[in-house]
Amino acid sequence: MGKVVEFSRATGPRASKPLWRHVLGEVLREERLDQERILTEVAAAAGVSPQYLSEIERGRKEPSSEILGSVADALGLELFDVVHRVGDRLGARLDDERREAERRERLLVEASFAFRVDVEPVHPLDLTGSDAPGTIGLGAATLAEPADVFLLAA
Repeated sequence: MGKVVEFSRATGPRASKPLWRHVLGEVLREERLDQERILTEVAAAAGVSPQYLSEIERGRKEPSSEILGSVADALGLELFDVVHRVGDRLGARLDDERREAERRERLLVEASFAFRVDVEPVHPLDLTGSDAPGTIGLGAATLAEPADVFLLAA
C-alpha cells in the first residue's frame, strides 16, 4: 500500500512581524542620512542625547510622542509625515507577506498533483477503465503499479 504524505501549512520558520519601533527607527535614520546630517547634530536639535537617538534609530527604544515630535521637528518633518511613512512601510511589508503566502500556497497545491508526460490527462478522481490486476484505472491510461499519490481534501 502507498504512503500517506502529510502536507503542513508551515513551510519553514516564520519571520517575525516587524515591530513599530524597528520601522520607525529605519524611517528616522533614512531621513537623517538623506539630509546628510550626523546623529549628534539631530540629537542636539531634538533635545535628546545622541545615545538615545541612536537607540531609537536601531529600534531598541520606543520614544514617547513628545520625543518623537521633537526628533521629527529636528529633521524638518511633521509628526504626521513620520507616522505616515512608518504606516506605508508596514503596509507594504504586509502586502509582501500576503503575496509570498499566496505563492507558497500555490506551490503546495501544484506540488500535490502528480503529472506524467506519458499519461493522457484525465480528471484526478476518474478511477475507471482498467480490470487488470495490479493497475489503477485512469480513464484512457493506466499505471503499471499502485499509485503513491493521494488527493487530500479538507
